[in-house]
Amino acid sequence: MGRLNGSLHFPGGVDVRFATPADETFLIDLFISSRPWLSWVVGEKDFIRSLYEQQYAFNRIGQEAVYPEHLDFVIETTGVAVGRLIVDLGYGDWRIAELQVAVPARGRGIGSSVIRGLQAAAAKCRLPLTLSTPIMGSNGYGIYSRLGFQVTAVTPPSVQMAWFPPGHPQAMPAEAAAGS
Repeated sequence: MGRLNGSLHFPGGVDVRFATPADETFLIDLFISSRPWLSWVVGEKDFIRSLYEQQYAFNRIGQEAVYPEHLDFVIETTGVAVGRLIVDLGYGDWRIAELQVAVPARGRGIGSSVIRGLQAAAAKCRLPLTLSTPIMGSNGYGIYSRLGFQVTAVTPPSVQMAWFPPGHPQAMPAEAAAGS
């Protein structure tokens, strides 16, 4: 697959660019901040850090196995890394495999801007966006619902959701979407 260069611009001054090896420290720190429960393990700081690094490595291996053609992006605002997006651009749908925003950057609409940008691009291709979000311990369900995603399955500990572009056979009628 050919390599794309540069960055993609999303609404609200948010850009995404391909992750590089130089981003590894940021990505591990982002992984750690989004999984605070791993720090509940009793042990020395170095042990806990190595546990996180192992989990990060296993997560990467899992992403590669499940989404071998995925695209791995760093989300930036004003040139500063604030998050990560992993998306698999399939033929039947685009799967948002991971979307993380760093704790200090949350609440500023960054994740929503990325989703809206993906929705605009997916709509041009008439493809749905799909994702999975935790049932508990995440604000994802409410955010994705407000952005027009609907539940397609409940598979504890996650909810499977999809957004369908206007005119797609599975798209929710506008009246129903406005009432949800």
